[in-house]
Amino acid sequence: MVRDIARPRWGLCCIGLLLGGCLGGGDSVGPNVGNNSPVSPNEGDVVITQTEIPRAQCREGDRPELALQGQVPLSDRLAGFQGNNCNIDLVSQYEGEGASWMHTSYRDCSYYGQAFAATAVSSPSVPRATLQRPGTVVMDVSDSSNPVDAGRLTSVSMLDPWESLKVNQSRGLLAAVNGTSSGGGPEFDVYDISRDCSQPRLLFSGPLADDTVIGHEGEWAPDGLTYYGGDLNQGQYYAIDVADPSAPKFITKFTPPVGVHGLSVSPDGTRGYVTLSGTARNEGNNTNGFAIYDFTPISQRKVDPSPQLLAEVYWADGSVAQHTIPVKIAGKDHLITVDELGSDGVNAAASRIVTCGSDRLPFGIPRIFDVSDVNNIQLLSKLTLEINQPENCVEASADTAGLALFGYDSHYCQVDDPNNAKVLACGYFNSGLRVFDISKPNAVKEIAYFNPAMRPGQKGGSTFNVTGNCFGADWTSSQPRFVLEKNEIWFTSQCAGFQVVKIDPAVLPK
Repeated sequence: MVRDIARPRWGLCCIGLLLGGCLGGGDSVGPNVGNNSPVSPNEGDVVITQTEIPRAQCREGDRPELALQGQVPLSDRLAGFQGNNCNIDLVSQYEGEGASWMHTSYRDCSYYGQAFAATAVSSPSVPRATLQRPGTVVMDVSDSSNPVDAGRLTSVSMLDPWESLKVNQSRGLLAAVNGTSSGGGPEFDVYDISRDCSQPRLLFSGPLADDTVIGHEGEWAPDGLTYYGGDLNQGQYYAIDVADPSAPKFITKFTPPVGVHGLSVSPDGTRGYVTLSGTARNEGNNTNGFAIYDFTPISQRKVDPSPQLLAEVYWADGSVAQHTIPVKIAGKDHLITVDELGSDGVNAAASRIVTCGSDRLPFGIPRIFDVSDVNNIQLLSKLTLEINQPENCVEASADTAGLALFGYDSHYCQVDDPNNAKVLACGYFNSGLRVFDISKPNAVKEIAYFNPAMRPGQKGGSTFNVTGNCFGADWTSSQPRFVLEKNEIWFTSQCAGFQVVKIDPAVLPK
């Protein structure tokens, strides 16, 4: 067993969304290469090849969606949602005390965060469930049909790592920044999981030299020598040298054109794909999208390691860009981006009335871009489910009335193989785990889905609807992991906890 070891301008993940809305249109995308000025919606428009994703054709014996694609109708919620599955089956589950925002895996182990502070996503006046066993959960999944709770990590950043809990596969390192209360301190924690992934060994836990940075998001460079943090409170990204994981060193920080959230790094460490996490519309400009940076000065540890901005891309029908995934599809460079919220940045039914009348997307969705030419970035697909479509906005709003933050929004995605991506799995808050064939990125199709059944009750480790009081349809908010040799996907949802599902191999692209 593992022994216990001792805000944001935008975001899910921000207290401001509980108390008021983010300000917030169409299908236009504006690339802006080499400068820092956001573009207006009508600049650099490109043709979108695909804006609707065909729904999966299910097997006999599945429990398919009977309403719109991705929908959990209000009647099902009130009756006690029993879950949906299509071409995918539940193998095992560990419910525990629920889960928070992030899940990551290494070999036969998984790790996921739990909510910790009573004010992590709510004011002190909003009651939360009591968490009995705080910390990051360690799961031994060596037998995926019977996952075992192997203990908790309770160093400072692991008490509530928010969205920063990430594994570096090449070096076998688990790390997180302090995300407590959606904006913790400058602490950074590193564990060695290479020897025994079920017994993480603490290498470092402490503040960085720059003690002004605030934790929330984060990601490794693939070589495991650099970890990048996302500081939403101050709108900046920062880099940490982890060449010696027992003595991490602060490298630099930089401010992108708009707000920050998640990011990713190219396989050689020289390109950074950062989210520009903002609103869809701000005084006539799009301020939500992504940017591409030259990270060479950081990866090579130059004296003045300031990354160079190479390109910006904005869109007018989403907000709070969450994260990016650089992949190769048929040998060509693509980027998958995920928005956390819809066009006007809020999901309370009363606040979405403007969106419902605007023909803009009411919920956040993933998108696929061709980034093989940084001077000519092309949007190929928008992974829009039927329930995400503007014409269904009013109905979707009725389904999700009473939720403090999210409805039918996307949050985190992952591919089967970043060097030859064919399958994409995405967690949508109320629409569950969705699996897509992306082998033709301008003709994406859904091949499977699994939406967990909801068992009402209090979950201390969950941030579901702020309080951890589970009802209606679950929030499938964590990043999935493909286990290709078993055709399995490992993931968490906030009320149902850790789950292993198996995809029918008949629906996988060859």
